[in-house]
Amino acid sequence: MSRKTAQSRRRSVIVVAGEGDYDRKVLQHLIPALHPGQCPEVRMLKKPIRLARAQSQLSPRLQKIKQYADALADTAELAGIVIHADLDGVADDGYERLRRRISEEMRGVFKGTPSALALAAYEIEAWLMLFPDAFPKVRPGWKVREADCRRDLAKLEKAKEHLVKYLGTPAYRESDAPAIMQAAVQGGHVSHRPAGKNRSFLDFADEMAAWHRAA
Repeated sequence: MSRKTAQSRRRSVIVVAGEGDYDRKVLQHLIPALHPGQCPEVRMLKKPIRLARAQSQLSPRLQKIKQYADALADTAELAGIVIHADLDGVADDGYERLRRRISEEMRGVFKGTPSALALAAYEIEAWLMLFPDAFPKVRPGWKVREADCRRDLAKLEKAKEHLVKYLGTPAYRESDAPAIMQAAVQGGHVSHRPAGKNRSFLDFADEMAAWHRAA
């Protein structure tokens, strides 16, 4: 096999960075469902990364993420970088400004590598609620309320606490989040335009849809 052929068949990986292990695992299940082509292997950067309140330290932190991602990819092609952050606020003008700022910085630092920002309003639990049919697959006693299926979930404050209060028994825990997203993907419920409403999810899905197909 020629060197050129070997390089053309080199593995490619997408690296996920973010604040918490469970959130990164949610994205590890979600990304293949939103990727526009054959999705590369999705690897998690286990070192916690916090961006939403980085302020003047944003660019240096992104540079560190790029270094970590390159190292994690090792000999594989780095096909993309996804960064998660809980907004800890609803989707409003402040959300729009913060998302634009971080996304622009990401494109500048990661130039040549596709990137996407999973800036979840209020928390990633509000993204899970877009797929209510997945919840009883994880716990038979769980049911997302009809009123919550109809609401703008990007405006739901403290989504995690909301699930603990209203979902049912046993009580929701953060560690349940990856299994819920996995059930949503396996059940065919995940799309770029789900039936529910959450602008922060749609913004992330649109960024993923814009990626070129990675081999």
